[in-house]
Amino acid sequence: MIIYVVVSMTLVIYSLVEFSLLVNFWFRKNKHKKREWKELPMVTIQLPMYNESFVVERLIDRITEMNYPKDKLEIQILDDSNDDTVGKAKRKVAYYQEKGFDIQYIQREDRVGFKAGALDYGLKTAKGEFVAIFDADFLPSTEFLNDILPYFVHEKVGVVQSRWTYINEDYSFLTRLQTVILNTHFSVEQQGRNRSGAYINFNGTAGIWRVSCIADAGGWHADTLTEDLDLSFRAQINGWKFVYAHEIESPSELPVTLPGYKVQQFRWSKGAAECARKNIPGLLKSRAPSFWAKMIGSFHLLNSSMYLIIIMFVLLSVPMTYVVQNLSKDSWIYALFPYFLSTNLLLFMVFAGGSLSSSKNVGMDILRFPFVFIGFIVINMGISLYMSIGIVEGYIGKKSDFIRTPKFNIIAKKKAEKTEKYNKIKIKPLLIFEFLFLGYGIFQIIYALKLGNIPMALFGLMFALGFGINAGSTVYHSTRN
Repeated sequence: MIIYVVVSMTLVIYSLVEFSLLVNFWFRKNKHKKREWKELPMVTIQLPMYNESFVVERLIDRITEMNYPKDKLEIQILDDSNDDTVGKAKRKVAYYQEKGFDIQYIQREDRVGFKAGALDYGLKTAKGEFVAIFDADFLPSTEFLNDILPYFVHEKVGVVQSRWTYINEDYSFLTRLQTVILNTHFSVEQQGRNRSGAYINFNGTAGIWRVSCIADAGGWHADTLTEDLDLSFRAQINGWKFVYAHEIESPSELPVTLPGYKVQQFRWSKGAAECARKNIPGLLKSRAPSFWAKMIGSFHLLNSSMYLIIIMFVLLSVPMTYVVQNLSKDSWIYALFPYFLSTNLLLFMVFAGGSLSSSKNVGMDILRFPFVFIGFIVINMGISLYMSIGIVEGYIGKKSDFIRTPKFNIIAKKKAEKTEKYNKIKIKPLLIFEFLFLGYGIFQIIYALKLGNIPMALFGLMFALGFGINAGSTVYHSTRN
């Protein structure tokens, strides 16, 4: 019972923090100033990539369409690939060099440091005062540089981050679900934090760094899986200001398979735990703008730990069904149930606020949002064991390789056959435990129904569906050629 109360109260606190960001998003205004440059600065665009066969040509073509003077623009193709991406990238580089672009193909002898290592390697020869970074699945607008550079009005502005949008958000239920999650992050979390003076993060792509800011913060480090989050906090702890420019959109491609989504979420979650271990002590000792900034910054770094809370709720479901069934209605625990239940309402409001604020079709999204929100809960329950292992590894300092998120240039369903090239899955022992959790969920449903506890039966149904979908997807993709 005590464990359940502690876990529930943790979720309550998390929900209140997220709701406070929603309030800041609603009621605080963006006060960031802009200025026009008398003389445009030199900009380096870095394109880090690893086996991006389906999207490499699309990306390079789009970057060369930037409306920016050629003599002020340098493009670095930072290619760690070992497949046909290499040939495609080299041909594009040669083509645009002939057209007068300052574009270089840069390939290291090894992948030391993964993405962070590639960015640092390119930075050693970069000519720009500012460096823009785009992952291979992005398609920035031609006016990206002209739109974002005016935000560097103050010498202490180290980063300006744009908002991600999605070229394939309507591809499937999974991509719509991801759209809701990411829109909440950008609309509520990034804006809520930025407008209230708290720290935000560079999202790894679709933003611009002041090169002197990177150097002052100690450069790119490869000791976490989220090098972007790590450098963001080190820079802000050193006094640099970050700007989130919500109105500047950067179209991108979402993962179209559950294994691809899991890989991405694992890297982000474990990386956040590594960053929390590394940066929270420095954050608490820093001269942050306020206690609020320190508190919100700490919760920001600890966000991924919510997967630990989810798996604890799953494990405690059967015992709590028994306890509640035999609990006196006069017990103090009954008085807490309304507070525990309120977390669902708060989180629903946060995600609804984030999703609908960036909606292209508000009427349609209002109708389907409840189903997408339930889907969000179900899917995240299903991957919670996998994520929890990564998070624990992050906190104890166990390292793992940087695994790329597969990208396929998929917008229409007819192109789905591409996914198997970069999406081959190996069966791991963890799959056995995921099927055991599926069985545990079925038992929870039967047990709760036998006791007449419909809410707990529905809870069991959700996590049984989540683990079933997750485990089934792993088996399916492991058998594809």
